[in-house]
Amino acid sequence: MDGRQVHWQPDPPPAAEGLRETAGPWLWRLWVVVPLMVLLGTALVQWLAIHASQQTVITQLSAQQADETEMLARLMGSKLEQSQKVLGTLAEAAAPWVQGPASQPPPLLDQGGTATRYFDSLVFARGAEVVRRQVRDAGQGDEAVEPAERDVLRRVIVDGKPLVSEPFRSASGGPSIALGIPLRDKQGAVQGAMAGVLRLQSQSLLPVSLAITPPDSGQLVLMTASGVLISHPDPTRVLGPADSDSMLAQALQLWRERTANGGALTAHSWWLAPHVVSVAQMPAARWLVVRVMPHDQSLQSWGRQWRSWWWLLLLPVALAALTWLWLWGHSRRFKQLVAQTPLPVAPAPVLALASGPVDASDSASGPLPDEIDRMGMHLHELGQQRDSLSEQLRQQQQLAESVLAHARFSFLLLQGDQIQQVSQALAHLLGYSRQDLQGQPVRMLAMADQDFDLAWEQLAPDLERLGSAETSVVLRHQSGAPVMVSLHLVNIAEAGPELRWCFVRAGQARVAAQSPSRMDKLTLLPNYDALLLHLTALLQARRQGLDESSPSAPVLFYVNVDNMSAINTLAGHAQGDLVLQHVARQLQLLQPFQGYAARVAGDKFALVLRQCSREKAHELAAQLCDTLQNWEPQLRSKHFVVTVSIGLLQIDASFADALQAVRAADMASYSAKRQGGNRACWREAKAA
Repeated sequence: MDGRQVHWQPDPPPAAEGLRETAGPWLWRLWVVVPLMVLLGTALVQWLAIHASQQTVITQLSAQQADETEMLARLMGSKLEQSQKVLGTLAEAAAPWVQGPASQPPPLLDQGGTATRYFDSLVFARGAEVVRRQVRDAGQGDEAVEPAERDVLRRVIVDGKPLVSEPFRSASGGPSIALGIPLRDKQGAVQGAMAGVLRLQSQSLLPVSLAITPPDSGQLVLMTASGVLISHPDPTRVLGPADSDSMLAQALQLWRERTANGGALTAHSWWLAPHVVSVAQMPAARWLVVRVMPHDQSLQSWGRQWRSWWWLLLLPVALAALTWLWLWGHSRRFKQLVAQTPLPVAPAPVLALASGPVDASDSASGPLPDEIDRMGMHLHELGQQRDSLSEQLRQQQQLAESVLAHARFSFLLLQGDQIQQVSQALAHLLGYSRQDLQGQPVRMLAMADQDFDLAWEQLAPDLERLGSAETSVVLRHQSGAPVMVSLHLVNIAEAGPELRWCFVRAGQARVAAQSPSRMDKLTLLPNYDALLLHLTALLQARRQGLDESSPSAPVLFYVNVDNMSAINTLAGHAQGDLVLQHVARQLQLLQPFQGYAARVAGDKFALVLRQCSREKAHELAAQLCDTLQNWEPQLRSKHFVVTVSIGLLQIDASFADALQAVRAADMASYSAKRQGGNRACWREAKAA
């Protein structure tokens, strides 16, 4: 530069009288956009409410019309079923005719019963003989039989069941149908057929209102499933196709699609503006009743009701006005806040020259920031500071995690009695993973609660007076074995309440983590080798005086299943394995926190309780015997009683090794077995 000094200088806050100029374009846009959004949002909500109300009205009209159409379909179906019942009565009277001579006319006609007048004509078929008699009109003869009537008689004889024909135009005029029914002999065989022919408008089969419909009430139409019109307000369209009417064709197509998709055969309505179309199926002939009703008048009445609530249209305008007033009142406070907030970073360099400051009109300095720019730059700097702190925190966490994972020394970070952090070396020493220990109470690592309480009593005075203390304690390995360690606790109260570092040094009683090769696959208990290692560690701790805090010597339970060979012989080894697994579960239920259960071999198990008096041991043994005796499993449809013989032995330093202790407990279990089993016997250490 040319000798001039350059430095950054933030803009000074504007004076109080310049608050009006502090409000930039953003506030003006806010005053316009927010009320407009409120206005549009309220109008949209009102439109949705009107639309939902309209849909509710349409749904109610559709449901009401569907119910009415369903009722009409059932009424016509019941009349058709009544006609079939009358024809069945006539068929019972005409049944002897099929076995009489060929020249004999049907006896029913000779009797002249009044039931025959229910139909327009009756047609009888016996073999090749077809006889037709007009009931209402004069004339008779085989040549007068309609082709549709012959087809019905032929199908009834072949199928042997009643049948309703498709509508057809008879010679006498008008659409008709034929109801066919078989004629049987005394053995029940079909020997002929009988058909009753009637016009659809006769005998009140169809209501008069079905054919004569007021113009303002829509259409009421009866058609077949194939689309043939049976009844229509226009008589010229009867027996014509429904496809000639777009509304009827669309209703028929919708019904076919609904039935093809597995829909119910009950009446259904569709809104085809401005009409509601309802379709229902007659149960007897499977004809369709279609009702087309215009509901534009109902919707117009509903619209007039909504228009009477014109004052609701003023609601969006009122809300927009109130929103604008609220924004105007709070914008004054916002302007004061922006005016009093200094810029953390200058928008452009301000040159402080020896001759004086740069002219504010200089284009190089750029435009002055508005209120949003000021707050944005301030938030940007805060965001950068947050990112910098987050990066520092991440680096610190990575460093701490690296120390915890790779440090050669063992330590814990405690807060009160909870484990906050643990080093990988200490987790490996005790047979856990770091995730298993973090967040757990520190008492879970003690062999006994008495050891924990005693160690804390020794540490508490020095921790309070000096801020650090050291002592020795026996911790519990994950396998249950004792681990002699030296603890050094240091208070770090300045970092948080009740925070302490606990440094751990292992003693000579360390036991390696239990490997899968020392696990019994059937019961998932430690095996015989693991039991010997555990007992060896206990004996070593007793000899070195590391277990003096225990009020009594450890007790070894040697459990021998009495009748295992009989179970394997009678129920099979697979069922015997289930019994062994059940015994293992019962031992685990009796096993306290500092206990150790294992499967020795075959039907023999062991349970080591580090703190257990003779009375408590005898009580637990009796409880195990009673539990197994009351179990009585059913194996291969046979009931068995499971009993055990238990040998009890207190382990002290007099035993040469773990193998000697196991043999002594085994001899005690055999003593219990010789006394009848299902009991426990003690064996003294001196006798071993």
